[in-house]
Amino acid sequence: MIHRWSPGVDVRPRAAAIVEDNATFANNYICLNPLRSLQLYPTVRCVGDNSSATLNSIILGAGDAEIDVGGRIVLKGKNSSGYVVSRCVGKDRSRIHVRGHIIGEGEGKAHIDCRGLILSDEAKIYAIPMLDALVKNCDLSHEAAVGKIKEEELWYLMSRNLSEDEATSLIIKGYLDPGIFGLPAELEEEIKKIAGMTTEEA
Repeated sequence: MIHRWSPGVDVRPRAAAIVEDNATFANNYICLNPLRSLQLYPTVRCVGDNSSATLNSIILGAGDAEIDVGGRIVLKGKNSSGYVVSRCVGKDRSRIHVRGHIIGEGEGKAHIDCRGLILSDEAKIYAIPMLDALVKNCDLSHEAAVGKIKEEELWYLMSRNLSEDEATSLIIKGYLDPGIFGLPAELEEEIKKIAGMTTEEA
């Protein structure tokens, strides 16, 4: 899902899946323009052997947006696997909650990767990873990082004849890069164009 909403819209996408033997489920959500609120929490049960699920999101929070995104994966089948990957940028007065929940009920491996970038003193990002290991043979991990643009990154890019605005825009584009999704090249390029227009307004 690649969404472009108007600032007064409340968005509630819903997705759920049961993944059986040797099957893969992928849910990709991208929202790079202002809206009033967003709630997104796909839930997947990997019940089959060698089943896998990937839940990806790239979010830009702007204005007074209230954003709550994430996903849940339940590992049940033998050698099942899952990934919850989130990239978010908060500016203006936006509030972003990024959640990931992995439940290991069977032999499997899963990882949560959440990264956030804050561009305003009034923006807020909350990273909330959860791991429930219910059997001994599950392997669950998470990584979460939220912060501001590092001054050394800005200085490095500015030393290459970029203005501060251009350097900031380039860093934001890196955060919003859809390359983590493994999408077809044509679609990835279209998303990059949207991200480029968005960062010029940031």
